[in-house]
Amino acid sequence: MQLYLMRHGEAGFDASVDSQRTLTDLGQREVMHMGAKLAQELALCDLVLVSPYVRAQQSWICLQSVLPDGVQVQTLDELVPNADPALSHDVIAAYAEAHGAERVLAVAHMPLLAYLVREFVPGIEPPLFATAAVASVRSAPDAELEWLKSPSMPVLL
Repeated sequence: MQLYLMRHGEAGFDASVDSQRTLTDLGQREVMHMGAKLAQELALCDLVLVSPYVRAQQSWICLQSVLPDGVQVQTLDELVPNADPALSHDVIAAYAEAHGAERVLAVAHMPLLAYLVREFVPGIEPPLFATAAVASVRSAPDAELEWLKSPSMPVLL
């Protein structure tokens, strides 16, 4: 399985609970920039797994145009920021197997994403994800973190 792990775009702090925080304008641009940058890879995804938090759902919506029509999408409580990484790993793997998916995009949060990389690639140091960053992970038997890309957008003044 080829797994793309994406952190949501920049979110504001104007919500009373963490799960309701929304993307800022910059956050939306970050996600759309990464979608355009990775359009070829993401166009091959056959399953999208998304955290139920508003900022992750908004990030998924920003990516829809680069994903194939009719891609399977599931919202999973196991993708929230402080979810158990081992359980999240198993749930992602189970959904991929159940859907016959070879390429999976998961939109989630830190710190979970860093620990998920370590779950899929044992022994690796958990990497830091900038907002809207995407990691490409190849799962077992030859597990490898292939790359981690950040938006690195020009600053608009």
